[in-house]
Amino acid sequence: MAWQILVVEDEEWAWDSLRDMLALLLLAENPKLIRLDTVRDAVNWLRNNNPDLIFMDIHLADGISLDVFKQVPVSAPVIFTTAYDEYALDAFQNQGYAYLLKPFDQEDMEQAIAKVRKLLPSDEPHYKSRFLVKYGIHLKSLPVDDIAYFMAEDKTLFAVEKAGGRYIIEDTLMGIATKLDPASFFQINRKFMVHIDAIVSMLKISRGRVKVKLVPEQNEDVIVSQERSLLFQEWLGR
Repeated sequence: MAWQILVVEDEEWAWDSLRDMLALLLLAENPKLIRLDTVRDAVNWLRNNNPDLIFMDIHLADGISLDVFKQVPVSAPVIFTTAYDEYALDAFQNQGYAYLLKPFDQEDMEQAIAKVRKLLPSDEPHYKSRFLVKYGIHLKSLPVDDIAYFMAEDKTLFAVEKAGGRYIIEDTLMGIATKLDPASFFQINRKFMVHIDAIVSMLKISRGRVKVKLVPEQNEDVIVSQERSLLFQEWLGR
């Protein structure tokens, strides 16, 4: 996802330097840069636009850029770039995540971007890292890494821990399928969604059907359905 970055800077050399640094540091993100050079233009633009990130000089031709925050709400993180250090406190009180003193180098810029990167849009999928489960009157945060497999039984979904614990999950196999990392979990049939580390052994029992042994062990045979068998084998070979 291309980031939209607003640069409020009135010095040509500073704009050229910043643009070149961002081109190198954000090559994969392919950001769209919008450059403005006055407080007035920044206020007018921000009234109708919501960038992902803002770079802002302090001293502009028509005033101090901090005045922007008095005139229009700003939700994007701001990296301030300036030759003056006396505005640092005000900057950090106005969406400031980094304060770079000119002249700064590429390493300074890289460190500043690292501070805000987690706040910016990403094309990387985000999978659940834990489930909140109930047992009796108690609640437990169950890490996904501790789950061996999910098992549907009588319209109830259970998460079975590698250590053997079993907890009800308020969801369905279909529902959790998009919430789990497909590199780790695979739905082998209508009843089981298994973690790759829970598979101890496999036995081909007929054309297109595979019997798997899980840990913790189940009292019943766990069979990869015929329609899932080919995908299952491809998943194992990734």
